[in-house]
Amino acid sequence: MDEVVKVMSRGLIALPSEIRKKLGVREGDILKVEVKENEVVLKKEKRIYDLKGALSGSQKKKVPSFAEVLAQEIKRKQGEKS
Repeated sequence: MDEVVKVMSRGLIALPSEIRKKLGVREGDILKVEVKENEVVLKKEKRIYDLKGALSGSQKKKVPSFAEVLAQEIKRKQGEKS
């Protein structure tokens, strides 16, 4: 897919919507810029929040929340006092 874009002031370019859709590039995404000989290569960078839920399918055991752990500890302490 070849597209032509114009370089605007301060070196800004606009990625055509077809390319943004194909690559899943949205406003706020980070793109890495590489220069290879006479080419400019843009690569979408992964951010930590992009990984949200990536492990959920492989996790069999439910991880308790802080509130659940605290409630269990309070019950355990109360049981020790009895």
